[in-house]
Order: sequence, then C-alpha cells, then structure tokens
Amino acid sequence: MNHRLPQNHQPQRPGPGQVAYDPASGRTGVVQAVHPAAELIFDHQVTGHRVAFLRPERGGVEWTADAATLLFPTSGRGSG
Repeated sequence: MNHRLPQNHQPQRPGPGQVAYDPASGRTGVVQAVHPAAELIFDHQVTGHRVAFLRPERGGVEWTADAATLLFPTSGRGSG
C-alpha cells in the first residue's frame, strides 16, 4: 500500500479566522487575511508568494508571515 501523498498535494494551511502557529516567529495568532505578495505595496519582508497577517488571540500588534509556512497549533507547539 502506497502512503505517500501525490507530488502536487499541498498540506492544509490555516486561513482567515483560524488560529495558526508561525514557526518563523515562534508565535501563535489568528489569521486576519492572506494576500498575494505581488499585490502588497509595502516591504513585507516575506519571501513566499502569499503573505498572511496574524494578530495575537487576545489582541495586540499584528505581524506578517509567509502563509506557506503557517501550521495548525498542536500540543507543545504554539498551543499556549
């Protein structure tokens, strides 16, 4: 039995309204929006093609992250 994913299969990533773990910053936040990097007119300093805007769950300063690297929080990783 072959348990490998097809080559074009992309892992499921958190989207707007969902809690996400940003491995680059080590923080967890709620995804506010995701936009193609080419549409943004400021220096977001994200190397990927899509930029995610996240905000801490209890409020605070929003930050940007590479949307392709976001993960769903799991026990022991961004879960609290």
